[in-house]
Amino acid sequence: MMLLVAETDHDELGRIASLSGLEADLLRGTGITRWLHRRARTLGLDPKSHRAMLMESEEERRILSEQVAVPESWIGRYPVSFDLLRERAKAAKARSSIFRILSLGCAAGQEPFTAAACILDAGVAAARIDVVAVDRSRSSIEMGMNGDLPSMAVRGELPVCMQNRVERSGHGWKVSDEIRSLVRFVEADVVSELLPVDPESCDVVFCRNVLIYLESDARDRLCRRATSYLVEDGILLAGHADPPRDLNRTLSSVDRPGAFAWRRRSDAPTQTPIESPLPAADRSGGPAWSRRSDGPKRSRIERPAPTADGPAANRVPRQPTTGGMASDVTPVASLASSADVEAIRKLADLGKLLEARELAEGLLVNHPADPSVILILATIESADGRVEAARDHLRRVLYLNPDDLSALFQMAVLCESEGELDVADRFRRRMDRLASDGGFEK
Repeated sequence: MMLLVAETDHDELGRIASLSGLEADLLRGTGITRWLHRRARTLGLDPKSHRAMLMESEEERRILSEQVAVPESWIGRYPVSFDLLRERAKAAKARSSIFRILSLGCAAGQEPFTAAACILDAGVAAARIDVVAVDRSRSSIEMGMNGDLPSMAVRGELPVCMQNRVERSGHGWKVSDEIRSLVRFVEADVVSELLPVDPESCDVVFCRNVLIYLESDARDRLCRRATSYLVEDGILLAGHADPPRDLNRTLSSVDRPGAFAWRRRSDAPTQTPIESPLPAADRSGGPAWSRRSDGPKRSRIERPAPTADGPAANRVPRQPTTGGMASDVTPVASLASSADVEAIRKLADLGKLLEARELAEGLLVNHPADPSVILILATIESADGRVEAARDHLRRVLYLNPDDLSALFQMAVLCESEGELDVADRFRRRMDRLASDGGFEK
């Protein structure tokens, strides 16, 4: 009987993940499981009733997605990629057409705001700049539309293009109206919902560290979709952790170390297979659910209200990324063998960091969501003095399992080494809470 109950729970979580566009295993981690129990109690429901609510309510799935998502980004991240963007903008400043940027998974706007400032400083007139920023997190989109950024949006010295365009505001940061007005924020699922962007209309598409959290079918769809938005010689800027084998299907790597840039291949699809072209987004703000961040009076998101007959006009219902059934949900990758992991650890212990890194990165291609491999890579990068690379890997581990004590400890140590004592203290408090909780919360 207990086995049957466990299998039923597993199937329900699989269906919820599919409807939410999430990788199923992300809902089975300790941290999210504990949140689900707390959320059910808050709503006055038992766990089974809450799971039923999640399968019926898109709004409740949106709240769940915000708990799973880690909007980890900061101004000027991957500076070489912005050098490439600046060069492209300078080459295009004499033309009369719109210079369009699409940011998929934009968080609160750290990336699109930096891109807008970079293009403006390259000499492209403001009237010709259109930056479309998309994220499924309503709270992140609302922050971006108001020009608000979290405290960790600034790491070290601001890039030149953002100096005098962002300032301290309480515990966070505020972006200038000049830059804020160049970005249109859209609350939508980057894999499955219509966007106010025409195919083949974007000079550059940002899609950084999004693919690694999707199952294989969704990764393929997002790569093809992102490519379809690029102009003929358009550039896609990915993250250092995004799987190259998925990108290689529609893109060719650009030889620019540190940029993580990809160029559209000549045989790439010319139209995304999951949507038809929309009318070109106008300068007044596009569809009702897409708004430029023009100031407080337009700070709220205006999504169409659902009707009794189904979704409102201009809106596509959220589509499952696998088949909609639990049997179709496949894990993002199997775990690497313990022997392979131990071999990497032994190389690192012997000080053979290059060999250890190469072996770990090779394993990560086939096992992109294996925390043990990612954690070893973080340790290797830390030992090699590559602090930011180590932190990126640790953030991925904490995305997959927010309660991983090894990752929390390493993050605390790294933050202390960089003088970020307040951030380190937050990680240590999380460790203390886990210790006092005794782990799983029933």
